[in-house]
Amino acid sequence: MDKAKSRGVWICWDEEDVVVEREVGTSWPTESDGPYVVALDPERTDDLRAEGFAREVVSQVQRARKDAGYEFTTRIRLAIDGANGEVSWLQPHTAFIKEETLARELFLGSRLPVADLEQELDIDGHKVTIGVQQYDS
Repeated sequence: MDKAKSRGVWICWDEEDVVVEREVGTSWPTESDGPYVVALDPERTDDLRAEGFAREVVSQVQRARKDAGYEFTTRIRLAIDGANGEVSWLQPHTAFIKEETLARELFLGSRLPVADLEQELDIDGHKVTIGVQQYDS
Protein backbone atom coordinates (compact mmCIF):
# COMPACT_ATOMS: atom_id res chain seq x y z
CA MET A 1 0.00 0.00 0.00
CA ASP A 2 1.25 3.45 -0.93
CA LYS A 3 0.26 6.73 0.61
CA ALA A 4 0.70 10.45 0.12
CA LYS A 5 -0.42 13.56 1.90
CA SER A 6 -2.51 16.06 -0.03
CA ARG A 7 -3.83 19.27 1.57
CA GLY A 8 -3.23 17.85 5.01
CA VAL A 9 -5.08 14.58 4.33
CA TRP A 10 -3.40 11.22 3.93
CA ILE A 11 -4.51 9.31 0.85
CA CYS A 12 -3.85 5.55 0.63
CA TRP A 13 -4.10 3.31 -2.41
CA ASP A 14 -3.15 -0.15 -3.55
CA GLU A 15 -1.24 -0.86 -6.74
CA GLU A 16 -4.32 -2.32 -8.45
CA ASP A 17 -6.22 0.92 -7.77
CA VAL A 18 -3.92 2.90 -10.11
CA VAL A 19 -4.07 2.87 -13.90
CA VAL A 20 -1.31 4.63 -15.78
CA GLU A 21 -2.13 5.61 -19.33
CA ARG A 22 0.33 7.03 -21.78
CA GLU A 23 -0.79 9.76 -24.17
CA VAL A 24 1.54 10.72 -26.96
CA GLY A 25 1.42 14.40 -27.89
CA THR A 26 2.17 14.25 -31.60
CA SER A 27 0.37 14.13 -34.91
CA TRP A 28 2.64 11.27 -36.03
CA PRO A 29 1.16 7.76 -36.13
CA THR A 30 2.22 5.91 -32.98
CA GLU A 31 2.04 2.45 -31.49
CA SER A 32 3.02 1.29 -28.05
CA ASP A 33 3.60 -2.11 -26.52
CA GLY A 34 4.47 -2.23 -22.84
CA PRO A 35 7.27 0.25 -22.16
CA TYR A 36 8.02 0.78 -25.87
CA VAL A 37 6.59 3.52 -28.05
CA VAL A 38 7.25 3.98 -31.76
CA ALA A 39 6.36 7.15 -33.69
CA LEU A 40 6.57 7.33 -37.48
CA ASP A 41 7.33 10.61 -39.21
CA PRO A 42 4.97 10.55 -42.21
CA GLU A 43 6.79 13.29 -44.15
CA ARG A 44 8.40 12.00 -47.34
CA THR A 45 11.49 14.01 -48.14
CA ASP A 46 13.23 14.09 -51.52
CA ASP A 47 16.03 11.91 -50.09
CA LEU A 48 13.48 9.36 -48.91
CA ARG A 49 11.73 9.37 -52.29
CA ALA A 50 15.07 8.86 -54.06
CA GLU A 51 15.97 5.95 -51.79
CA GLY A 52 12.57 4.34 -52.36
CA PHE A 53 13.00 4.82 -56.11
CA ALA A 54 16.43 3.14 -55.96
CA ARG A 55 15.04 0.21 -53.98
CA GLU A 56 12.22 -0.28 -56.49
CA VAL A 57 14.71 -0.15 -59.37
CA VAL A 58 16.76 -2.87 -57.62
CA SER A 59 13.63 -4.99 -57.24
CA GLN A 60 12.84 -4.61 -60.94
CA VAL A 61 16.43 -5.43 -61.95
CA GLN A 62 16.26 -8.60 -59.83
CA ARG A 63 13.14 -9.62 -61.78
CA ALA A 64 14.89 -8.83 -65.06
CA ARG A 65 17.87 -10.98 -64.03
CA LYS A 66 15.48 -13.86 -63.39
CA ASP A 67 13.62 -13.27 -66.67
CA ALA A 68 16.96 -13.28 -68.52
CA GLY A 69 17.71 -16.71 -67.07
CA TYR A 70 20.79 -15.64 -65.12
CA GLU A 71 22.20 -17.71 -62.29
CA PHE A 72 22.04 -16.21 -58.82
CA THR A 73 25.77 -15.38 -58.96
CA THR A 74 25.90 -14.05 -62.54
CA ARG A 75 27.61 -10.65 -62.75
CA ILE A 76 25.97 -8.14 -65.08
CA ARG A 77 26.24 -4.86 -66.91
CA LEU A 78 23.27 -2.69 -66.05
CA ALA A 79 21.90 0.35 -67.85
CA ILE A 80 19.09 2.52 -66.50
CA ASP A 81 17.58 5.22 -68.66
CA GLY A 82 14.66 7.54 -68.06
CA ALA A 83 13.07 10.83 -68.98
CA ASN A 84 12.91 14.09 -67.04
CA GLY A 85 16.03 13.46 -64.98
CA GLU A 86 14.56 10.76 -62.75
CA VAL A 87 17.66 8.65 -63.30
CA SER A 88 19.73 11.37 -61.59
CA TRP A 89 17.90 10.45 -58.37
CA LEU A 90 19.80 7.17 -58.49
CA GLN A 91 23.26 8.77 -58.52
CA PRO A 92 23.68 8.78 -54.70
CA HIS A 93 22.61 5.12 -54.61
CA THR A 94 24.88 3.64 -57.30
CA ALA A 95 26.98 1.61 -54.84
CA PHE A 96 23.80 0.13 -53.33
CA ILE A 97 22.35 -0.69 -56.76
CA LYS A 98 25.57 -2.32 -57.98
CA GLU A 99 25.96 -4.38 -54.82
CA GLU A 100 22.36 -5.59 -54.71
CA THR A 101 22.17 -6.48 -58.43
CA LEU A 102 25.74 -7.83 -58.85
CA ALA A 103 26.37 -5.18 -61.49
CA ARG A 104 30.05 -4.82 -62.39
CA GLU A 105 29.20 -1.84 -64.59
CA LEU A 106 26.32 0.59 -64.17
CA PHE A 107 25.32 3.13 -66.80
CA LEU A 108 22.85 5.82 -65.77
CA GLY A 109 21.03 7.81 -68.42
CA SER A 110 21.93 5.49 -71.28
CA ARG A 111 21.13 2.11 -72.78
CA LEU A 112 23.30 -0.90 -73.51
CA PRO A 113 24.19 -1.30 -77.20
CA VAL A 114 23.35 -5.01 -76.95
CA ALA A 115 21.25 -6.08 -73.97
CA ASP A 116 20.26 -9.64 -73.10
CA LEU A 117 17.02 -8.16 -71.83
CA GLU A 118 15.58 -4.65 -71.88
CA GLN A 119 12.36 -3.63 -70.13
CA GLU A 120 10.38 -0.41 -70.04
CA LEU A 121 8.91 0.14 -66.60
CA ASP A 122 6.63 2.54 -64.79
CA ILE A 123 7.92 3.12 -61.28
CA ASP A 124 5.64 5.39 -59.29
CA GLY A 125 4.61 7.20 -62.46
CA HIS A 126 8.16 7.55 -63.79
CA LYS A 127 9.08 5.87 -67.08
CA VAL A 128 12.35 3.97 -66.79
CA THR A 129 14.11 1.54 -69.13
CA ILE A 130 16.47 -1.04 -67.66
CA GLY A 131 18.80 -3.21 -69.67
CA VAL A 132 20.89 -6.13 -68.45
CA GLN A 133 23.74 -7.98 -70.08
CA GLN A 134 25.86 -10.79 -68.71
CA TYR A 135 29.28 -9.46 -67.72
CA ASP A 136 32.24 -11.29 -69.22
CA SER A 137 35.48 -10.03 -67.74
